[in-house]
Amino acid sequence: MRAVRLYAGPEVRVEDVPEPTLGAGEIRVAVQAAGVCGTDLHAAHGRLPVATLPVTMGHEGAGIVDAVGAGVGDFAVGDRVLLLPSETCGACPVCAAGHLGLCPGARIFGMARDGTFAEKIVVPASCALPLPAGIPFAHGAILADAVATAYHAVATRAAVAGGERIAVIGCGGVGYHAILLARLLGARTIVAVDASPGALRRAAAAGADATVDAAADDARKAIRRAAGGDGPELVIEYAGRKASVELAIAAVARGGRVIVGGVGMESPTLGPLVSFVGREIAVLGSMGYTRAELARVVDLTASGALDLGASITARYALERAPAALADLAERCGDPVRLALLPGGDPDAGGMP
Repeated sequence: MRAVRLYAGPEVRVEDVPEPTLGAGEIRVAVQAAGVCGTDLHAAHGRLPVATLPVTMGHEGAGIVDAVGAGVGDFAVGDRVLLLPSETCGACPVCAAGHLGLCPGARIFGMARDGTFAEKIVVPASCALPLPAGIPFAHGAILADAVATAYHAVATRAAVAGGERIAVIGCGGVGYHAILLARLLGARTIVAVDASPGALRRAAAAGADATVDAAADDARKAIRRAAGGDGPELVIEYAGRKASVELAIAAVARGGRVIVGGVGMESPTLGPLVSFVGREIAVLGSMGYTRAELARVVDLTASGALDLGASITARYALERAPAALADLAERCGDPVRLALLPGGDPDAGGMP
């Protein structure tokens, strides 16, 4: 079968590999769509440590079960499934609580074990969820990362209340969905903040009431002015940069909350305590989501309450994975999410 493999260098190759075999408790999935995420790009450029090389890339995926291992009772051949981005231990306290993003023993697909950029993948049955028939595979592929991660930040960590003023800094794949979800959950005013004009256009289409250029000299004042009142009660950061976190803290209203969901290696400065404490600002990290939150996101999508019609910006054949990574790096077409289609486009005609 064909797979996209990451080698030391780093070097990305599309090549033939043996079809994976499965063991007890596992299922084999014919991948119909795989999301291309910024994390994949960082790995391909050597900016993230990858435990084992070579490895098949990709951690977002959806497809059709084509084989079932011994002891698996929840799935059958022919079932439509979406895949979790990592295998978790299932035994630690956070796994017991259902939190899929905090397991210290997690093995991320595409980094610690072979991932979704392939015609087929073998995963533990616990890493798959049923994908309702009305959800296209490309949308299903991103539910368990770009969408559920945003839901956890907006609905749980931020606990968005109806009527709140919010700002989202970083309006790429996850930030875009944070805007969709904040609107769905009743935010009063949404200010989108990004340095990309294209990302701001997409954010406005997703429901943002105002847009602000993050690179502008007066970005803090512009955010507060656009939100109204004392500024946004909530700022969600999804750029993963020192400057963006510092901007979030500076722009939030007195007594407000800052949710940091962007991941990076830079170290933001907190600023003088007299300002930080005196304004009583809460800063919370947000990572991953729970199984219950993912199930909720699937239900919202299946019901049509959450519209992912503009979430997949472009689709590529598996062989064109290097081109997809290059386009993401250059932000060609101002992407939200890109999708690889290992088996062609099974949803042709039914997807936007």
